[in-house]
This record gives sequence, C-alpha cells and structure tokens, in this order.
Amino acid sequence: MSISERTALKKSNTNISYVEDTSVPLNRKKKIHKFQWCAYAIALSILIMALMLTIGNLFMSTPSIIETPSNFSNITSLMELEIPSQFQSNDDNQIVGAKKLFLDKDELSEAVKVGHEAIKKRVVADASAKSFSFGEISPDIRHRRAVSTTPLAGRIAIAGIGELAASNYIETARKSKGMDSAVGAFFDGMWNLTGISSCSETENAQLISCESKSKYRNINGSCNRPQNQGAAFTRFQRLLPSVYANGIDTPRHAKSGKPLPSARKISLQVHGPSPSSNPSFTVMTAVFGQFLDHDITATAISQINNTSLACCPPNPSHPECFPVDVGPGDPFYDKTGSTCMEFVRSAPAQQCRIGPREQLNQVTAFIDGSVIYGSDENTSNSLREFKFGRLKMFKTPDGRSLLPLSTDPYDGCNRDKERQRGRYCFISGDARANENLHLTTMHLLWARYHNKIANRLAEINPMWSDERLYQETRRIIGAQLQHITYNEFIPIILGETESNRLRLRPLNDNQFRYNLDENTNPSIANSFASAAYRFAHTLLPGLMEITDAYNGTEEYVQLHRMLFNPYSLHAELGIDHSIKAATSNFIQKTSTHVTPELTMHLFEDPLINKKLKNKITPCGLDLVSLNIQRGRDHGLSGYTAWREYCNLSRPVTFNDLRSIMDTDALTEIKKLYESVDDIDLYTGALAEINKSDGIVGPTFTCLIGGQFQRLQQGDTYWYESASQPYPFTKGQLKELRKTSLARLICDCSDGITITQPLVMRSASKTNPTTSCTNIANVDLMMWKE
Repeated sequence: MSISERTALKKSNTNISYVEDTSVPLNRKKKIHKFQWCAYAIALSILIMALMLTIGNLFMSTPSIIETPSNFSNITSLMELEIPSQFQSNDDNQIVGAKKLFLDKDELSEAVKVGHEAIKKRVVADASAKSFSFGEISPDIRHRRAVSTTPLAGRIAIAGIGELAASNYIETARKSKGMDSAVGAFFDGMWNLTGISSCSETENAQLISCESKSKYRNINGSCNRPQNQGAAFTRFQRLLPSVYANGIDTPRHAKSGKPLPSARKISLQVHGPSPSSNPSFTVMTAVFGQFLDHDITATAISQINNTSLACCPPNPSHPECFPVDVGPGDPFYDKTGSTCMEFVRSAPAQQCRIGPREQLNQVTAFIDGSVIYGSDENTSNSLREFKFGRLKMFKTPDGRSLLPLSTDPYDGCNRDKERQRGRYCFISGDARANENLHLTTMHLLWARYHNKIANRLAEINPMWSDERLYQETRRIIGAQLQHITYNEFIPIILGETESNRLRLRPLNDNQFRYNLDENTNPSIANSFASAAYRFAHTLLPGLMEITDAYNGTEEYVQLHRMLFNPYSLHAELGIDHSIKAATSNFIQKTSTHVTPELTMHLFEDPLINKKLKNKITPCGLDLVSLNIQRGRDHGLSGYTAWREYCNLSRPVTFNDLRSIMDTDALTEIKKLYESVDDIDLYTGALAEINKSDGIVGPTFTCLIGGQFQRLQQGDTYWYESASQPYPFTKGQLKELRKTSLARLICDCSDGITITQPLVMRSASKTNPTTSCTNIANVDLMMWKE
C-alpha cells in the first residue's frame, strides 16, 4: 500500500479495546453451577498467587545496583526515586497492528540482569567522565543551557539505559536462534532499588486518576488524550521506524555500513552562506516560531550528575558522546586547533517495551502556553504571585514590569559585570527564555499580557478566587496562542493553499470545530522536532538593524551578540527596540544557506570576545552540524524515505534529484554522500526547490503540516472544539478570534503605538502600518458571570 503525506493523519485501522472487569451472570436456577464457579475461582486464585510468588522471587534474585561504590551515591539516589507514572507513555507507533508479544521466563531473567549490569557500567562511566565546570563560560555550556535537561529526565534516562541493554540482548539472542523479533514486547526491568515496578502491563503505569470533565488543562498535559499522549516527559512519536546502525541504538550509518560523511563537512559544502532576503516576511516570523517551538518541544540531553558532559579530547570517551568530527582544512576550527565539536546524545526514554531507542519530550506537545507557565506544578507555582491570578514580575525603578530575575551566577547567562550594575537574566516557564534577546522579549510580552487579562477578569468578576482567575486567564492565553499560530504563522510557513487544504485556518466568528479525532496522536513527531521544524534556522539574517526612532539613530548588531544577552531589556526603551527590530527586519529565504553567525559563531560569548581583541580566535559552534548530528543520533530515516512517506517521488539515483533540488546544492550533495538513500533529512529537504506559496519545500510542508494538523485534531482542549469538556461560548469564541500578535504588542510594549496589523508580514500596501487604536481588541466582558 502506498504511503501518502496524509497516511499518518488517517484513523488507524487498529481497533482499540478497553478491558474492564465484568462478572458472568449466574443462572439462579442451577445451583450446582454456582458451586462450580466458586471452586474454579478459588483454584485460579491459588494459581495466580503461586505465579506471582515465582516471578517475585525471580526479580528479587536479579543483581542489585546497591553494590555501586559509595562515591556514586548521587547517581544511585536518582535511581531510588521512582518515576511518576503520569510521565510514562505506552503508545507504540512502530508496531501498530502487531500481535501481542511476550518474553519467556529465561529471556526475562537474563534481560533484567543485562539491564542492571548496563546501569552499573553507566554509573562507572559517569564517575570517570569529565563535565564542564560550574561558572565556566563557553559556547558548549551556553548550548547545553539552550537545551536544558531536568533531573526527572535524568531519572527516566537511567531506566532507558537498562531497557536498551536488555533490548540489544534479547534481539541479538533471538536473531542467533532464528527466532522472531521481540520488539514491542512488554518489559519491566524494575530498576529502582525498592524493587517496585514502575511499569504495568495492563495500563503501562498509566492508571492515574483523571477528572474526565475538568475545565482546565493539567499543567503537565496529562488527562488530555488516551495513554497520556502529548503529556510532558513522554517520548516523541515515530512516523517512520527508526534507522539505527545496530537496529537498537547506535547512530545511523550509510547504506553500505560505513560512517556517514562528517556533519561539519556537509555544513561547509552544502550550507555555506549566501544572503537572499525575503522581503515579504519579518524576523518576527522566526521569533514567534521559536517561541512556539519551545511551547511544544524540549528534547532531553544526556547528562552526568545533572551537569553537562564533555566529549572532545582529551576528555575520556563516554557512551553518550557523539562528537562531530572536524577534519583538517576547516576554515574556522583549524585556527584554534580543534578537531572535534562537542555533541552529547539525547537521553533515552523509558518505554516499558523491548525496542529501539526513543527520545524524551520534556514539555507538553499541546499548544497550551507551557512555555509561559511551565510543564510541571513546581515551575508553575514558582512563577505565580498567588494574588488575583497574576504572575510574578520584577518592577524596575521607573515602574516597568520585567520577568522575574534569575540571580543564579551559574545559569549560563548571568555575567559579573552586569550583576554589578544590578542587571540580571530572567526566569520564565521555559529554561531557554534567555537564549536570545527577541525570544526573551516574547516571553516578557506574554507574561505582561497574562497579568493584563487577569486584572481585567478580576474587575469583571470580583468574586472569583485567585485560582479561578489564574486558570481562566491561562485558558484564554492558551486559546490566543493557538489562534495566532494558525491564523498568522502557519499560512506563512505552509502557504495559504496548503493551510486551506488541511483545514488549518481558524473558523469564522462563532463557529465551532467538530473534527476532533480520537485516533489522532498529538505527540510531537521525532522527525518534526529533530529536522523539519529546524528549517527556521535558515531564516535568520546575520546582521540585525536596531533603530532608535527617538534619537534618529540606527546600528547593526551581529546575531551571535544577541544570544544570552537580554540585558538591554532593563533599559527604558529596550523592549520597544527589540520589537521594532523583529517587525522591520526581513527574514532570509528558506534554503540550504545559513549565516556564519550560526555556523561559526553560535553561542560565542560577546562580552568575552570583546576582551580578547583577536588575540585568540573564539570557537563558536555550528548549528547546522548539530542539527544533522541530532537527526543521526535519533535514528531518523534518510531523506528519500521521507519523500516516499509524503507520497512524493522517491529518488533512486542522484540524477533523479535534478528536478527536485537546487542545482548548486545537489552538486555538493553528490560529492559527499555514497548513496541517494544516505542523504540526511535536514539537508535534503532544505535543498528542495519550493514551488508553493509557502516558504518551505514539499517534504517539510508535508511533515510540518501533518504535525500541526495532529495538534489541532488531537487536542481535547482545542479552543474551537465543540467537544471539549467546557467549550467557550459562541460569544467568547468570536472575541478570541480577534486576537493578533499586533494587539499583544500594542497592549504590552512600553510605548509602541503604531505597527502593521500582521507583524510577521512586512509592512506594505496590503498590510500598512496603522495606529494601535485601529487593531481589534478582545472584549473580556464575554467572561462576565
């Protein structure tokens, strides 16, 4: 059967059944049957108890990790903390329709032993590995801060390590015996020291109490979908099976079995700079896109003792290291003598199944404002004022509201010189909020907007409690974030034609949407998070024009100097300057070409660079290399397989790509890859010729469009849905559809009074700048009780 770009969006043919306890009706007229039933039940109970004792003895006999040396107590203590059941997912996208698989007693016993041994070996490897020092400022440290990993993800990864070792053992043993694969079989290694299972075969540890008619989303995304699809700390889903070199967990190799070409070499030869401005759209497109990305994805990266792992020589090798090879003759790294770029593999997710490595999404998949509020109760509560539903803010001496300050000197952002001036980096619902100035600005705008709405609702409904005000405001914010995404952002990325074909555009006025699909899995696809949505890195210009209209001056700032440098927001006109730069500078055309600011200077420290004055060449990172390497780390299929998935022609030879790819890009691609099937998804899709009215090529259009369709159809709390537990009223829905990013800027900037209505699009005759008084506002009186 051919696979089309909509295959993953169709209802599954797999029948989902829910098993519940039932009692067999007894025939009261036949007393003898009653006696027989009782006797049978007693015998069955005895048999089950005997079986449970046998299995219990088997598990208790497995090697215990308590033998770990005392200096490894930090790692061991992590294992003692049982992983909350709501953070586990049992949806298996790779074996849909597969028969029920089981491991026999001997297999299970050996697999558990192998898993425990692997965890002990990892503890030893962690103890001898080198981590970056606290307070150390380097591009690598700043990069790790940009992909922050929580302690909970680290605990889940420990279980994942054991499962992968067990999976490797089982699959190797079965293959040697000519037996069928066990991929998909339930597996519980009981990794915690207490021996209490963190998996359950019947519900895979999903048996949590859900309020079926809750009006508000759970902060961690649970209780939205069956099996907790899309909840925080569940794994990314697969649209195509993973392709690991050993079938389980080693990064993808070439079709011939040889290593793939260096990601850095591909970056240099295919993704070199070639400025090509796209005057139709503003940098705000990329800014909002990144903000949205952080709302729905946060890949967990492997760590040691909650610190960043150092992989390049002279540091000792570690199983989670997968550094990018930098060959001789590199025009940038040769100057520093570097032969390696730091790269650590994504942390493995626990699956409670035998199978290949999967990766963990630390945030909710739903477009719900988790980037503002966090994806766990602790983060959410730490940001709340607990008065009138408001979020905490920092008040400047001149009365402006900023995000709460981060006073942690080791957060990868704060600088001694700035702290001495009383200027700090910030805290928000996402740990990456300080990554660049424009992103921090977006966080600030939405936090201010939350408080604006909460204050207004408190005026309208003075009887509402703090909790009610907070939850109602959060619900409104989530709806508005969804509306801006689908009304302003998606039509730019996919084009109007594809947006309409997929029915992604918001409906009109007070209409409800009725296309919620119970069989749609809204979890973020691995291919989306690890490749497709990273197209936006090509949109960023190397220089950003900053205009000061008040003083009549302008300056150009290098992009890398805006990374982890949010201090200008402390200044009186800082937020307005940042917004105006984002809404006036043009993006670059989507292509293979990426600015050197991202391929040579990523996460360089601008303050340190000024001190060096060219005495030492700074050594930034290469974002393109990291993107390519991440796809291989995740076992993403090659580019040609994704074209077939999307019902596009699958190239068999390089000549088949001549009508598909940019000529210059194809010339370099042919030099680098042995086979057309070896081409990495990220590189291949960016090289495609785009003939649509969107800004990405056909393969990324398919993968991005499919993801946003699943996020719309698979979200029980979708703002337009008539079937959510407590739908918005028609009057409320009509008001929510007046939402625009321009209105948010007008309401929450310090002094912007004029802007174009569609701020992701450049000002033009059809999108002229206008007074904020002409931009529609949401009437919150529709929420009056």
